Amino acid sequence: MGVNMLKRTNKKSSKVLSCCLVMVTFMMVSLIVSANALLAQELSDEAKMTAMIQYTLEYRFSKNLKVGDFVKYQSGEKTIELKVYKQEKEGVWIVEDFPGMKIHLLVDLKRMKVLKGFGFDEKGEKRMMNPVDDKKLTEVIAMFKNKMKKQGAYSQFISWKKGEKTEKVDVPAGSFACAYIKPEYSEQYAKRMQNYVKQMQKQGKSDAEIDAEISKNEPRLHFSKGVPKLLPMQIAMGWMPWIDVFKEVKEGLVESKGMSPLKLIAYSGQKK
Repeated sequence: MGVNMLKRTNKKSSKVLSCCLVMVTFMMVSLIVSANALLAQELSDEAKMTAMIQYTLEYRFSKNLKVGDFVKYQSGEKTIELKVYKQEKEGVWIVEDFPGMKIHLLVDLKRMKVLKGFGFDEKGEKRMMNPVDDKKLTEVIAMFKNKMKKQGAYSQFISWKKGEKTEKVDVPAGSFACAYIKPEYSEQYAKRMQNYVKQMQKQGKSDAEIDAEISKNEPRLHFSKGVPKLLPMQIAMGWMPWIDVFKEVKEGLVESKGMSPLKLIAYSGQKK
């Protein structure tokens, strides 16, 4: 009877943890929608998208990208692909193909600047992307961050940090030994995590088993050397409150777990 009770308690606690962590995904979707509504008051859809692309550029791409580098991800039933497909004197052309939009950017990788760009929406209509000036860009990002704070972007996660170990990750593109980033919790949410850990300790779980359980449930991003750093726009948007952590990451994304879930299915340099 005691063993069955412990099992039920463990399952219930794990379910509660999973549900709490999943809530942040819905929170971020709400934030993006709210922020877009706010920005729409002053900017067109094209300018709004361009501003976000400009701001997130240095966090999404590495400076050593070359023609032929590409990544392809599975996101639910859809795919996302990014590829460096052409060199010009000023920089390289990068195309990002994701549901509902295909974007072409001429990027100066040394300065991490968008020089020009265009895109095709779900109807196949071409939309030009004219870079927003620095002053307007600063105003747009300030509005966006302020909106996120008011909507409680930091109520659960106050920041993200790189893990101290590596984790083995299996995805359709192969098996990888990955570095990862994980969340740092707010004081209120950290207490919930501590209670969860205490419950598992009472059940006789080892530290390794507890770490594995937490790792299984909490959102994480896994990265690996050899995979080009071409982060999808949905990742940059989903992690906007904590986007600075991507400066610490030099590797390419293998898997996103929990928030904006996706898995690597193909990449340049992949063994044939």
